[in-house]
Amino acid sequence: MSLDDPTEQMRWYAGLALIFFAAVPVGGMSLVASDSDNGGAWAPVIAAAPINLAGIVFAVLSMAARDRRASSRRLVIAGGLVLLGDAALYGLHSLIT
Repeated sequence: MSLDDPTEQMRWYAGLALIFFAAVPVGGMSLVASDSDNGGAWAPVIAAAPINLAGIVFAVLSMAARDRRASSRRLVIAGGLVLLGDAALYGLHSLIT
């Protein structure tokens, strides 16, 4: 953490929150799908997991970047991907059930 950038700590915690919001819903939905007798219950997990994984990658890249502008740009992309992945996860699940 540097004293030159006052937003570095905020971007770090926002990246951790995005990683949490990307990993936990996919893990929870995979537990629901593994307990289900319906074979199509895995479809939301299969569709949303790559999107959320890309969001996690962008969040980690954002947390590791030294340039403020590149870091904030990657954080916005990560947030959009996680939002899209979670919406696809829950939307597809609601269509199946």
